[in-house]
Amino acid sequence: MSDDPLPSLADLDRRLKEARDSVLGPPEPETPSRVSNAYGSAMRLGVEFVSGFVVGGLIGWVLDRWFGTRPWLMIVFFLLGAAAGTLNLIRAARRLQAEAEAKEQQDLSSRG
Repeated sequence: MSDDPLPSLADLDRRLKEARDSVLGPPEPETPSRVSNAYGSAMRLGVEFVSGFVVGGLIGWVLDRWFGTRPWLMIVFFLLGAAAGTLNLIRAARRLQAEAEAKEQQDLSSRG
């Protein structure tokens, strides 16, 4: 056996970072704008989802009071609002995913 000491974890970490940077380039720092953009996207998705429930339930409640059909129209419109909110959530999430993939492709092509 040799008397060479085992490489330290710090040395291994340094070599891994060098290899990663040579392949992908240096990592981009987390900027406040990137964090706030993610927070804004999450809030938007939440609002997209909840607004369908609220609007559907409100329309059903108004129609129930107008026609005297409590609670049937509110239940129907609440379920329709839930479906609309879910569809809006899916559409918004797909749009955000497509934008993220396009940005990633643009970043990869610019790195060369």
